Amino acid sequence: PTVITRAVDMGINYFDTSRGYQNGQNERMVGAALGAKRKDVFLSTKCDQKTGAGILTELDTSLKELNTDHLDVWLLHMKDTPDKITDELVEAQHKAKQQGKVRFIGMSTHQLPVMVDRILETKLEVVQAQYSFASAATWGPALEKLNQAGVGLVAMKVMAKAGGRRGGGATRPPTFAPAALKWAINNPAIATTVPSMTDIDQLEQNFSAM
Repeated sequence: PTVITRAVDMGINYFDTSRGYQNGQNERMVGAALGAKRKDVFLSTKCDQKTGAGILTELDTSLKELNTDHLDVWLLHMKDTPDKITDELVEAQHKAKQQGKVRFIGMSTHQLPVMVDRILETKLEVVQAQYSFASAATWGPALEKLNQAGVGLVAMKVMAKAGGRRGGGATRPPTFAPAALKWAINNPAIATTVPSMTDIDQLEQNFSAM
């Protein structure tokens, strides 16, 4: 919680969580840590249920746990094949948007290139995708296509898959994480990133890079 409150004070204004993180405890912690500062940030969470009714129930729980009356971004969690974005799920997302419970709808994925056409077909507005220097060759064209269509792009796992700030069991040099973060955000198609920040040192390092 202290990392979150410090981040808001420093000017970070995009916070990402999920209904399933820490069995629901993460949303509760984020909501408590943000407190009255909720109005000053973009707040994003993700849903895991497989039916429209299921995700709408999750949404109501998320709003309660996050102590807010709306989400800025609401994502279907970890959809890696087009068939996982069902019409039923998208219709439920649009319903929540019409009700004023969410501002923007979208999905998260680790397999962006195969998802692009379905994302555009369903008119999703935000995509949170794995993207790093290690995936640039295959992910770049997909990002550009979505960017040209006006889809908001949030990069995750920007330190690359192999161990975050540490890879292959060996400690990476201190310059690695800032360089990887800068590499991702320098792509004009990327709106923002959600690098992991679990302590004040990581927060200050990421903030310095940004």
